[in-house]
Amino acid sequence: MEGKISIKQRVLIGLVLMTAFLLVLGSNLLDRKYFSTIQDLVKSIYDDRIVVQDYIYQLQDMAHEMEVTFLKGEQVQGTESSEKIKSLLLDFSETKLTRDEARLLERLDRQFSDLTSSGTGFVSTDVQQLNEAKVFSQLAQIKQTLDGLEEIQLEQSDLLTQLSEKTLGVNRMLSNLEVVFLVIIGISILMLVFYPVKVLNPVHWN
Repeated sequence: MEGKISIKQRVLIGLVLMTAFLLVLGSNLLDRKYFSTIQDLVKSIYDDRIVVQDYIYQLQDMAHEMEVTFLKGEQVQGTESSEKIKSLLLDFSETKLTRDEARLLERLDRQFSDLTSSGTGFVSTDVQQLNEAKVFSQLAQIKQTLDGLEEIQLEQSDLLTQLSEKTLGVNRMLSNLEVVFLVIIGISILMLVFYPVKVLNPVHWN
């Protein structure tokens, strides 16, 4: 009887529903994966780029203060500055670094160490005995290294932003495909229920 759902219909409807369930489950897992990826990217933009940009700004400011102090011929209090610089460089090193970034950071650590060590005379009590050409050269090298690190932050921030947008785009596309497939599956179920003869019975040619 056409009013009843046959066993074949039930099997087909069950298969369709199973397909829908697997589709929704797979889509949910993919959504979680992409959402987690986006979370990681946003966190990395803040922790590894925005915060690091502040470290670079503070180091640039300290290098500038050192230069001004030296030009004034005043005694430099090296201990406090050295500790703050070491702290900033340590915090910087604990972020996620690119290969070029790690290389520049290592160079910057050496440059600040050379500048603030007693061997250069930069923190000695007799400022008049400093070798001006050497100190200005060291400061110029520090500024150049900091500029290089700042450029990397801009490049990496742009790269992470593009990657985030790409991930969001893929996620939106998958969501749209999920809706399309669910609509198709819903229509298929309706056809199996209300038009069983047309759907299930094959066409016989005489």
